[in-house]
Amino acid sequence: MKRRRKPRPKSASKLAARRRPGNGPALAASAAGPSRGLSRDSPERDTDALTDAGLQPLLERYCRLAGVKRAALGPDHAELSVPPGERPFFRDRASLRVAFSLDALERDPDAEIAVLGSPFLAQLIEAIRARGARRSLGLIAPASASAPSSPPATVRESFRVPLSLRERGDDRVELTIPVRDGAAKGVETHVAVHPVGRLSARVVLRAGAGVEEAVVESDVYDLSAGVKLSDDLAAEFRELEAGRGAPADPSVAADATAISAREPAELLGLLLAHLRDKSAERVAARRAVAERELAAELGRLDRYFESVLKEQSDPEGVATVTALAERRRTEEIRRSQVKAVVHPLQLIEAALLLQRAEWQLESAPPRERRATFSAQRALGSAGAAAWVMACPHCGRPPALLLICRHDHCACEACAHRCSVCGEDFCADHGIAQCRVDAQPACDEHVRVCPSCRLEHCTAHEGVCSEGEGHAACSACLAPCASCGRVVCNRHAERSHAEAPKGSRHLCATCLRYCEGGTNEPVGVDEVAQCASCGKSVCTAHQAVCAVDGQVHCSPHLRRTDTSQRLVCARHRGACAYEPGVLFATDEVGACPICGKSVCESHRATCTH
Repeated sequence: MKRRRKPRPKSASKLAARRRPGNGPALAASAAGPSRGLSRDSPERDTDALTDAGLQPLLERYCRLAGVKRAALGPDHAELSVPPGERPFFRDRASLRVAFSLDALERDPDAEIAVLGSPFLAQLIEAIRARGARRSLGLIAPASASAPSSPPATVRESFRVPLSLRERGDDRVELTIPVRDGAAKGVETHVAVHPVGRLSARVVLRAGAGVEEAVVESDVYDLSAGVKLSDDLAAEFRELEAGRGAPADPSVAADATAISAREPAELLGLLLAHLRDKSAERVAARRAVAERELAAELGRLDRYFESVLKEQSDPEGVATVTALAERRRTEEIRRSQVKAVVHPLQLIEAALLLQRAEWQLESAPPRERRATFSAQRALGSAGAAAWVMACPHCGRPPALLLICRHDHCACEACAHRCSVCGEDFCADHGIAQCRVDAQPACDEHVRVCPSCRLEHCTAHEGVCSEGEGHAACSACLAPCASCGRVVCNRHAERSHAEAPKGSRHLCATCLRYCEGGTNEPVGVDEVAQCASCGKSVCTAHQAVCAVDGQVHCSPHLRRTDTSQRLVCARHRGACAYEPGVLFATDEVGACPICGKSVCESHRATCTH
């Protein structure tokens, strides 16, 4: 009898759909370099693989370093025995089974699927970040020194290459990069140990309803100089990482100078920038998908609100629907923006022996700033490797060097000249653009405006006369249109565009709010006091009582029923014969016989 094939679990089918072409750009391991999984010619490739090729090596390294026993149940199926110290990361389980393909998941539906976005991967990443943020591989040395026949006495004997390039005229290195307003003084060469490494990280892309993940790896970088290693040195690094090579004896570098890595924040920024560049194509693909989805959604919203507007008859309803439509469009546009979140997983580092040359840079008087610029090249039996010269700040090949006012070197791409004092500074010690004139300024001449909260230079700084006076940028300062005092935007307000004198910059002292209209801001020179309540009324909304000629606001004026004159509350009268009709006080009088208040037409007919 023919055996029926067990149907796929529902979850596996969904996972397979996510990996099929046409369901959006998948975050695969190709962005992280060549795959380290099974070869295409291997028979195990016939399995319906779901996992990223970089996940299995990541899991293997974690198991080896954390003491997790990994028993293979098949080429795409494994069981993990978790030690007590690691169990909190995996929901306190002592063991769990992991499937790396749909076939393995069909054979063991209770297994955890190792796929991007799965709970197991989130638990693994948390365990790696908590216990294995750094991995040290040891020392990488040239082949002539990595396995000497006998322990070398000095670095010179081990490498058999000149440690000082001045010993051989044909190996002398010259600094051909010009120094702005300065010069390079001499050169010192020696063997140094540089830290090198690469970063693996989890990248999550979000745009609209779409979420994509990947585990990506940066290239191998010199963590001190900030430059990418050559292909041959990177290959030696990866051989050592894969366990196919052994680190050199530390005694080889006993006499070498140890060069420290960059600050953690600066180093992380450098490696993350490289990961961002590697993911640029993926981000562009996700942005294109998001833009198409946004266009479709905005079209749907426009059609919907257009039909709703047709049902509105009053202006207030139209304004409400229009505001709601604009808010929904803004929300949708914001939701569709591509956002990338990078979670660093592990920094894999090693030490590398290099030849290092250093120059002392000195600026011309009267500045007399000093800095150090270095170059390095790989050691080898012939010593013919090219010198690598990179900006010590940004790691890019410099076309021009300059000395920061804080006595370190930078290049023209990451440094500027202060528009106030004329000194050079790097990007960490100033701003590239003043908010007023868009010119650079060093940290000594940078201020933050308390009004607009933006950075500006001291050349565009003034004093607000409000209170005890405080500094603000010139873009936020302006004279009051009424009194002429200079005040910042935080202590001033613009009058309403429909005010008698238009929109103007007014200080708090000269600002009034018209009670005759809709409480709009106006100037003190545009208002008068209401004779009834004492509130301010601008000339556009004020009127005078027809009896006393004084200014009153609109709530205190009414028109008479017969003459249609405006009268205030104190000058309103009534006729005894027409109590519901409003008269002005000068339109009614007392009857000479009975003393009742009567109008002119009823004065002659008064029965008393």
